[in-house]
Amino acid sequence: MTGFNGLAVDMGEYQTAARMAAKRHAVPLPDLAGRAVLDVGCDHGYWSFLAAGLGAGPVLGLDRNRVVRGKGPLNLVAINRERARSDFRYRACRFEQVDLGRQWHEFGLFDVVLCLSVYHHIYENCGDHRAVWTWLAQHTVSGGVVLWEGPVDDTDSVVQRNVSNANRPGYSRAAILAAAAPWFAAERIGPALHEPTREVWRFTRVAAAPLSWTATLKPGAGGAAPAFEHAGGRRIRELAAVLGWPPHPGSLNLALDRPFAWDRGYVRAQLLDVVDRKAGLGSPWAPRWARLYPVTIAGHPAHALRFEGERYPETFVELIAPVRLRDLVQEGTACLAPQF
Repeated sequence: MTGFNGLAVDMGEYQTAARMAAKRHAVPLPDLAGRAVLDVGCDHGYWSFLAAGLGAGPVLGLDRNRVVRGKGPLNLVAINRERARSDFRYRACRFEQVDLGRQWHEFGLFDVVLCLSVYHHIYENCGDHRAVWTWLAQHTVSGGVVLWEGPVDDTDSVVQRNVSNANRPGYSRAAILAAAAPWFAAERIGPALHEPTREVWRFTRVAAAPLSWTATLKPGAGGAAPAFEHAGGRRIRELAAVLGWPPHPGSLNLALDRPFAWDRGYVRAQLLDVVDRKAGLGSPWAPRWARLYPVTIAGHPAHALRFEGERYPETFVELIAPVRLRDLVQEGTACLAPQF
């Protein structure tokens, strides 16, 4: 245990007091009093508890849970929850388990988002910087900040160990900044101090260019519902794991007045899909990458779903939602827009 400003918090098994002091000095925490803070990849909760002790609230720490060196599998989320419950200084903290990059649950808006020593893990899970920055933008208020620390290329040993050969060529400072640019203004703070190959950046949330489309409802061929309900609702369970909510079995098809923004504002996940659709649902299934775009249709939240490599027209959109959208959206035309 160590502390700053009299706050005793767990550093985690990979840290030393000197290493964490250097890291703390490099990350320019703003005044956190009364600010909502999201700690992405909170691990032992060091930064979450520190933020709460500095007056932040609410504070949400997210972690996937993992095997801890020398201790085996530990439920870090449960341990952090117990610490928050038992110490009045940390009552502003709560903790949730999520494997970001594979799961894209939504938790609301935050003034300060901490993304420290974790970005390369999220990128490895999804292989797409734009997906990561879409999720970060979803969780940052206008004018809020993402404080980012990590490696910026594959000269860093943690990238070499944790990012696959397939994804490593895409891991670069230029690619990270390009993916953040639609949502954030980037400012380099400086080196991370505890590691020479890592950097600290401040990303300030800016308003994205407004987008909307006029959408005309299209009758579906009836294939979506059976695909969702196949194998005891397997696709429903897959999407529930990814998004945090079970979709209604089926989809709403739209024709847009111009091409959809397929290269912007999406998260990415692997879903099982039929290898040969002409052979029917009983034929072999295999994982495919899919993109999920948070949108609204006539003001109702939904996600556009498209498997990568599809050859549908750029103006064709298939929507999923927790409810039956046809009960909410009238026949004729409606406005389709990004959720944020």
